[in-house]
Amino acid sequence: MDYMAILGCNCLLKRRIHPGRLFAVSLMFSLIHLFLVCFINNRILYFLIAHFVLNTGMVFFCFGWEGKCSYLENWVVTYFMCVIQGGALEWLLEQHIFSQNEILQMLVAAAVVVTAVICFGERRVYGNHIYPAELKKGERHIRLRAYWDSGNQLTDPYTGQEISILSGSVAEKFFTKEKDLVRFVPYRSLGEKDGLIAVTNVDEMTVFQGKRAVKIPHAAIGTADKMLFDGKEYEMLLNASSIMPQGGKTENKN
Repeated sequence: MDYMAILGCNCLLKRRIHPGRLFAVSLMFSLIHLFLVCFINNRILYFLIAHFVLNTGMVFFCFGWEGKCSYLENWVVTYFMCVIQGGALEWLLEQHIFSQNEILQMLVAAAVVVTAVICFGERRVYGNHIYPAELKKGERHIRLRAYWDSGNQLTDPYTGQEISILSGSVAEKFFTKEKDLVRFVPYRSLGEKDGLIAVTNVDEMTVFQGKRAVKIPHAAIGTADKMLFDGKEYEMLLNASSIMPQGGKTENKN
């Protein structure tokens, strides 16, 4: 059941974590749950440990740490999936449906989770054009959330490349001054004092739009002041011409 909750979170939030890792971690924590059931008689203590210690640890080992907002989102959605499963099983027990077959009850609960993922997935952040994205540069890669900004028409006047804009705080973690070549492009729309923005090419930028993955090789990434992204739910502004805000088939964009 833990595995279905974690897998549902992975699919709904498009985290793209390998199912094998999710299964191994959820199995380990399920065994710990069984251990607690056998040795802890206090139901309140068991509830507190199971929900706020074990579930928190399971989410961390499954998805890792990519910031407070991302981690909290993972935790809330995983807990939501657990509630859906528990509610489905409780209803089946009360209605005496498949009461003689626990496997069928678990399959029904799993089907409820799958349905929830499909329904909520269609209504999630894609409606406001926020997409999961990934940047790759050599051995480095980072996952983040990117906003498709129709107002971002910035292009490199020297190469003609479309420029997406990355948060300065994320850029500090991803780029290195010693390894990455930086060029400066005229940029005044956000009131830059010197009218220039630092731009670096990555090996590949991938934007995930549901079942569609738009891969842009040698994408140009500009670094903006951290203030631009304060309080936002995303870390990058996509160029208006880089993708289309509709789903479709997987493609490569050159």
